[in-house]
Amino acid sequence: MALLCMEHASVKYDRFNLDVSLTVEPGMITGLIGRNGSGKTTTFKAIVDVVRAGGKTEIFGKDNRRLTEDERSMIGIAYTDIFFSGEYKVSAIRRILKAAYKNFNAAEYDRLIKRFGIPQGGKIRNLSTGELAKLRFVSAMSHDAKLVILDEPTSGLDVVARDGILDELRNYMESHEDAAILLSSNITQDLEGLTDDVYMIDEGKIVLHENTDTITDDYGLVKCTEEQFAKLDKEYVKAVKTAPYGRDVLVSQKRYYLENYPALAVEDGTLDQCLIVLAGKNEEDKT
Repeated sequence: MALLCMEHASVKYDRFNLDVSLTVEPGMITGLIGRNGSGKTTTFKAIVDVVRAGGKTEIFGKDNRRLTEDERSMIGIAYTDIFFSGEYKVSAIRRILKAAYKNFNAAEYDRLIKRFGIPQGGKIRNLSTGELAKLRFVSAMSHDAKLVILDEPTSGLDVVARDGILDELRNYMESHEDAAILLSSNITQDLEGLTDDVYMIDEGKIVLHENTDTITDDYGLVKCTEEQFAKLDKEYVKAVKTAPYGRDVLVSQKRYYLENYPALAVEDGTLDQCLIVLAGKNEEDKT
């Protein structure tokens, strides 16, 4: 059974409509990527009903609005814009979490606080951007959650701290085999070596869902002139974006084009390429 299932979860604002379907399976790390304003944070807030959404959203096989307190305590959440009041003392967070979660792991909390060097003196509002990001992460990861939802957990962190976060996520899945993690990131390189599958969102809609290894192993970017594009076999073309020299063509079988079009430049697939071409394609549709 999927730990999270969204079917046409919809949120409507004046200039933005969200309509998302995605599934998060146990034992997997799932990534959600997209441009700023594409709907990542709104999706995450809709999951736990911080933002009221239409359609269907189920957690642990139940409507997300009908979860028991015990079931809610099995969810670990870290949003970029929601946390404890800045007037709270940092040292108080441990006590608050212990009271809120019956499975709070004090030893794990203390270990992570020490690993990431989060100062315990003073108030939350006095933490740096990086320290606050690390504290949000620690708070979400220290009560043995079955479903962990992390919105931009590495944002604002230096490369050493980012690497530490990624290591902790891998370790968590090794010790929680039936759990699942859903995270977003603008740093797609972080996700390529971490996630099992990736959803790409643009303008409130999922435009791609693929196994991460499939993207890095099989996808490719074909660079060609307009004349070359006209003669190109389109069978494995996923998206096309206009480029100064002609076209950038995202394909799902790069080996086919390497073998059959040796004169063309074919680059290995990356999450960045997928995002740039698919989002760029949508921009062209507006013109």
